[in-house]
Amino acid sequence: MKNSKINLKIKRPITPKGGLRSLEQVELCSNPQKMLDKAVLNCFGSAPWRYRKQAEARDLFALGQISGRMEVKEIDIREALRAILLLEVPVPQIPEQNGQLQIANQVIIGLKYREEAIGQPQPGYSFVQILAPRNIWHANVGPVEHGQPLCLASSLPASIPVKEIVLMVYGALSMQTVMIDERDSAGVMNPDAARWWQLNLDKMPLTREPFIRIVK
Repeated sequence: MKNSKINLKIKRPITPKGGLRSLEQVELCSNPQKMLDKAVLNCFGSAPWRYRKQAEARDLFALGQISGRMEVKEIDIREALRAILLLEVPVPQIPEQNGQLQIANQVIIGLKYREEAIGQPQPGYSFVQILAPRNIWHANVGPVEHGQPLCLASSLPASIPVKEIVLMVYGALSMQTVMIDERDSAGVMNPDAARWWQLNLDKMPLTREPFIRIVK
């Protein structure tokens, strides 16, 4: 398998003892805190929705710090919560003519969390798009012309935390958790890729590393 790199660096993790259960205890570094403070100045909607967006945005920054695998590049909480995230995870691209699979080492995703997601379940493809690289070769990623949406399930439960969505993205793209049955219209968005992966199960998963990087 050939690797295709996005030349961006992610800082070493700062991991609290409680891990993912202790995000509220993580003290944000200077730049993430400044980004969060700026976003909070333009946060609209009802009081509960404003509070939820601010808490979820802070969790995203804290998650980046403890994981050593993710960085929040942009954040906007004016209406919906919108974020552009850099995630270090192997992601498959369309194989070359000789059949050799290409692997990118990082991905840029767009995440959008709407207010209606608080009160009712949402389609699994409604939260995340793959912005880069292009031409992802993954059963659960839609085509470039449709914005490369990532389908995480047939539906996601009401009020699902953003941190859980990020963990699902990592599991799906690294192919640790993935649906490759092209007959399952609820999860598969690229039937050709699904059929290819059924014939290449030996290449799955692309990594077994956990989302929180282990620093040696």
